[in-house]
Amino acid sequence: MENWTLRPTLRELFLSKDRQLQPFFYTSSVAKYLHARVVFSRSGLILHEFKSRREPYSEDYDAGKKVLLARAIAEILSSVGSGSVFFVEDTSLRIDALSVGAEDYPGLRVKEWFPQVDFKDLDASLRGKDDRRAVIKSDIALHVPGLDRPVYFHGETAGCIAECLPVFEENPQFPWLTPHSFNGWFVPEGATRVLGQMSLEESWQYDFRTKALEQLISHLEEYTAVLNAPSSAYVRKEPPTSVDQLSLLPVPEEHKLFVVVGHTCAGKTTFGEYAQNAGLTFVEASDVLRMIARSKGVVETDPFSLAKATLDQFGNDVVARKIAQLYPAIDRGLVISGFRTIEELELIKRQIAHAQVVLVEATERTRYQRHLERGRYESVRSFEDFRTHDVRQWSLGLLRVAEDFADIRIVNEGTKEEYCARVDAVIRGKDLERVGGVSTKIQPRHAADENQLFRCLVALDDAGRPLSCDEIQEITVASGNPVRHNNANKVLKRVPELARRLELEGTRVRYEISNAGRAYLRYMRSSQLGAAG
Repeated sequence: MENWTLRPTLRELFLSKDRQLQPFFYTSSVAKYLHARVVFSRSGLILHEFKSRREPYSEDYDAGKKVLLARAIAEILSSVGSGSVFFVEDTSLRIDALSVGAEDYPGLRVKEWFPQVDFKDLDASLRGKDDRRAVIKSDIALHVPGLDRPVYFHGETAGCIAECLPVFEENPQFPWLTPHSFNGWFVPEGATRVLGQMSLEESWQYDFRTKALEQLISHLEEYTAVLNAPSSAYVRKEPPTSVDQLSLLPVPEEHKLFVVVGHTCAGKTTFGEYAQNAGLTFVEASDVLRMIARSKGVVETDPFSLAKATLDQFGNDVVARKIAQLYPAIDRGLVISGFRTIEELELIKRQIAHAQVVLVEATERTRYQRHLERGRYESVRSFEDFRTHDVRQWSLGLLRVAEDFADIRIVNEGTKEEYCARVDAVIRGKDLERVGGVSTKIQPRHAADENQLFRCLVALDDAGRPLSCDEIQEITVASGNPVRHNNANKVLKRVPELARRLELEGTRVRYEISNAGRAYLRYMRSSQLGAAG
């Protein structure tokens, strides 16, 4: 008995509402487009064709379905722009007897495989394995303007490869029902003949591509409902500010802003979650970075590489700039956690002078134990891995010298309840000197004339070239704040992110200030000016 519930159904919204979507299907296959157009028209929606004489995107089968489709969307966007609602589709096939584990055969290569294979050879191979099972699949990726990722849909039909090929003609009206594709070899579960031999009405309940298209159309129906929602269903925000036009100002003094920094598993997220429960807005810098990377098409295999690639490409302060753009008003205060560069801290502090930097500290062993309990980083499986992870985070510039920037330090070594009590005291900002584990008198946040790192970096910056430790000593002596050559080596060697160590056989070690080192100087100077004011 035919299952009529699986046939395309007319959707009233597509016929009754004033605002209607105009979806496009990007394909070079006439049969695929005609198939989709019929399904769409039965639902009451007009489907438009992107007319191309060739495949409008390249296909890298090794990357897998979702990556292939996402790259296809990105490639199309680069040539036609992002203003249209459009989708792409890829068909794949799994023949159980020829597949290995989860790897489908012929998989996404079915389009190239089918013209080259002879049914008699395939039949002989399957008879030898006594397994004719197969699954044919359709995967769709939809681009929605304003959404920075594709929306995916999947349909599949299980069945078997026919024992012998039936003789029939291609349906001239519905050319995907044909003996000249795998539909002519494939008998769906519950059917008595191959898919290509069926009438259109009979094929509805079995067709893999129709299943995926129906899911797509259901989502377009939902989008149409939102598109026509009454004004009472939404509010209008102020026009968005350019990422280069910071909008996080002015912020009244009573609206607190905390920038929480610290090593992995120190307790930054817990601080933010507690503050959020207290009514403040909580933003994790890592979430914003991933959002930026996704929107810009940055793809890496691990979180650190993703962060490094994004910062290298768009600037070390890009996350702070994006936060300033996305959070133009602070009604009850803001907590930002997880900055890794000095430039991020510098930008926020420059725009909001009363922002407080909170350093959360815990011992390496305590943090590692928390990591084991959380299991956040799969690649970090040993204590040595954890240390390596720390070093990679340090390389972004901020964490080795975070103490120099901190307004408040919280020690997080005890229970969660004890830590939350300290967080609560910091948020309230009263009598912090009486709270154990909380300090506002932090060392080594010295004056410039006492900070050897600061003086060494000033010497390097003023010189504009690499210097030996003896040269640094000479320059600092002349300035009236001397740093001995052995001390210069000690403090600079400790912070390779701020000053590059240059070693050449037969010459003295020299140091060269980095961009992170210059950011350190700017931040420290601005802090001293603020304190003086």
